Amino acid sequence: MPPNFKKILAYFIINKTAKKMYSSPLSIYVLWHPNFSDGVFFANKIYQNFNRDTDYVLSRNLNIPVFYRNKANKNNEILSINFQESDKNAIILLIDDNMFNDAIWEEYVSNILPNLDDNNRIYPIALSSVSNYFLEENNFSRFQSINLMKTNDLDKQWEILKSRLLHDITRMMLDLQSVNDVVNTNTTITPRPPVKLFLSHAKADGEELAISFKNYIENNLKVNTFFDTNDIADGYDFSDEINRNIDKNTAMIVFLTDAYSTREWCQIEVSTAKRKKCPIVVVHHIQKQERRSFPYLGNVPTIKWNGSFNDIIDLAIIQVLVNLFAQKFLEKHIALYNLEKKYHCHILSNPPELFNYLDILKLRQENTDKPVLVLYPDPPLGNEELKILNEVNNDINFVTPSHSFQYL
Repeated sequence: MPPNFKKILAYFIINKTAKKMYSSPLSIYVLWHPNFSDGVFFANKIYQNFNRDTDYVLSRNLNIPVFYRNKANKNNEILSINFQESDKNAIILLIDDNMFNDAIWEEYVSNILPNLDDNNRIYPIALSSVSNYFLEENNFSRFQSINLMKTNDLDKQWEILKSRLLHDITRMMLDLQSVNDVVNTNTTITPRPPVKLFLSHAKADGEELAISFKNYIENNLKVNTFFDTNDIADGYDFSDEINRNIDKNTAMIVFLTDAYSTREWCQIEVSTAKRKKCPIVVVHHIQKQERRSFPYLGNVPTIKWNGSFNDIIDLAIIQVLVNLFAQKFLEKHIALYNLEKKYHCHILSNPPELFNYLDILKLRQENTDKPVLVLYPDPPLGNEELKILNEVNNDINFVTPSHSFQYL
């Protein structure tokens, strides 16, 4: 038996209630009829995007637990959903003709209804002309389905579904009302946006693209934007306004053009976002060259400008959701294993980098009674990156949940 496994086993023997204490910040359940041939396609796409991409296992993933419910056992029973195992549950219901004509599934879905509230939400997906009848018969009138029947192209259907799920599940994690709930109240209330987008650009060669992006959002989406040319009035202190407008519900979109990295205000915007642990997405739009890249613009996802604003928006929402889930997951991990009894714990939603030492060393200087433990989401950094971090201060331990048992 490996030594590390012995340690883990001993811990759970001593702390018999440890497993009962843990609940995931969020779980996703995908429900579809076993005879619905496209159900596997959608279920696997949801798993790939919200849990982990199996083609890139070492890349950063959301790691939200995703469970399938699509088959009945020999007693014609479908495995139930335990709503107590997670703080929040998103139920994605793929409705087709097979589900509509199956009494077992009708009963199964009707038994879910009493459990629905702000923390347990259902997302009906219309994949058949009978979908609305299924919703009506199961008293789903208060839920607006996500209609995918406008196209028969599976990939296009998935793009529509992915975008809606990203926005609604992010709203759920932020404890905001569902867009569907607001729509069905038949009022003129506009739901609060799930995230504010801060558009960072160089006026010399990035303003046109940034304005086009902002106009697209205003004309097509209910997402607020912060845009310096419109939102910072004359006479206001620029740095104060940046600090005020970048917060935990902000995602920064950097339009990386040839001139961007040479502009001091662009550097201030990026540095402020990093200090505030704000998600950043870089849109690569360099036409010729950068004379010098900004060193603190790394360690963030980058997307090449391909003419699709939706791709940028989805990637930004994913980063917000990653940060929200990772923060709550790591907080629970610290509490579950009582790590704060032995360490001063510092949480990072992104893989650690040298920039983080600004806050880590300050924490170390202010707390000398216990060592500092920096926790960040899996997967762990490679040896070379850890080596560089440890050369700055070998007393700081950087760990992910999968490697933290040695610190129990």
